[in-house]
Amino acid sequence: MNEAAAPDRAAPDQPPKARLIPELILYYVLVALYFFAFGMQFVLFPSLVAFYLQASPEGVGLAQSALSAPMFCFLLFGGLLAERARPSTTLAQLQLVFVIATIGLYLAVEQDWLTYPLLIGYAILVGFCAALLMPVRDAALNGVVAREAARGKHTPIATAAAMTTAVQIGAQIAGIVVSRNAGADPAPYLALQAGVLFIGAIVALGLSGPKPTGHERTLSGALRDMGDGLSYAFRNAVMSPMLISSAYVGVFMIGAGQVLFPLIIRDAYGGDARMQAGRLATLFACFWGASFVSAVILSRMKPLQQPGRTLIITHLVSAAALITFAWDKPFTMFVAVVLIWGLAAGVSISMSRTIVQSSAEPRYLGRVLAVYSMGFMGGAPIGSVIVGFAVSHMGARSAALIPGVGLAIAALALALLTPLWRYNATADHEKQAQA
Repeated sequence: MNEAAAPDRAAPDQPPKARLIPELILYYVLVALYFFAFGMQFVLFPSLVAFYLQASPEGVGLAQSALSAPMFCFLLFGGLLAERARPSTTLAQLQLVFVIATIGLYLAVEQDWLTYPLLIGYAILVGFCAALLMPVRDAALNGVVAREAARGKHTPIATAAAMTTAVQIGAQIAGIVVSRNAGADPAPYLALQAGVLFIGAIVALGLSGPKPTGHERTLSGALRDMGDGLSYAFRNAVMSPMLISSAYVGVFMIGAGQVLFPLIIRDAYGGDARMQAGRLATLFACFWGASFVSAVILSRMKPLQQPGRTLIITHLVSAAALITFAWDKPFTMFVAVVLIWGLAAGVSISMSRTIVQSSAEPRYLGRVLAVYSMGFMGGAPIGSVIVGFAVSHMGARSAALIPGVGLAIAALALALLTPLWRYNATADHEKQAQA
């Protein structure tokens, strides 16, 4: 993604130097290392709170909220950072903070010091780092693609975005699979997670994007830019419904799934901590494995002309999958439903990334990406809390009806009340070119 007002590319009279390893490949490696660690956290964090500490359903929901709420609060600042900071050093520094936090959690588990408040503190710190890191990393992609094009290696941004999604999902799957036995002894897995993040910090230094220019460095200038970014995002005919989409996906899919998976496993299928962590890893691996397959298929296809319509259809499929959680079923059938949900989610993620990256004006890109991600992260803690309390009163399975029905209603409203269903990518690009 482009670095807003000042594109992340070398000056015309100074073409990028040839590299032993193409910068786009290095970017994919950076994404893979981060999301391998992130995939491990999909298993490690809920295992620690639900299986290791045996927290209540409300406690599980609040813990997941502590992980995602800071991202909502600070993502817009991450967007401003993306437009002002050199990607390489900024990403390396943020990942080192993540490494230190993970080492601290490792020591707490190893020495049997872990408490619920300590885990909440870790979640808040990690969420803060991720809020700043995500827009910087995402906004660097357009600059990487532009520099590779200047070296004679042309990759369409839609293809790069789809491949980034595939790499992200594939790495998450690997992290989930590696962590499947973490329920019995999570400390070694936390040490591995810290090591992977440290390697990622070193890889980040290999990005060659310059420090962006053209933005005021004062507090008033930053606040003005923040207001301009919000105004643009909510006034744009394409971006506005995408922000709505990200918000309801955060509530009904991300937040709900984070709580439903571990609680359904614990309450409906039982078993010891090791078995429960293994089943949780199986669910996440199947979900992200299916998402990886659909994302790879999309990356090999010509860009879809109506990505908005495809996005809404996949949300309706996801809603149907969530609604089926309410009925008792063998674990193998539960896995099959999760596979279908994952296939739809992979398409949804790719369509969202493509629409946002290709539709936003370059000078607003960092802030738009941050605002878009805020929808996910702002909705996730709300969904986690709602589902956590609903599980206490309705049971883990019946509580799935709330996000399932809510997602279906929201997707239908988006189709009927916004232009997203009729959005044509080619026509939008031609309109931008003429502007």
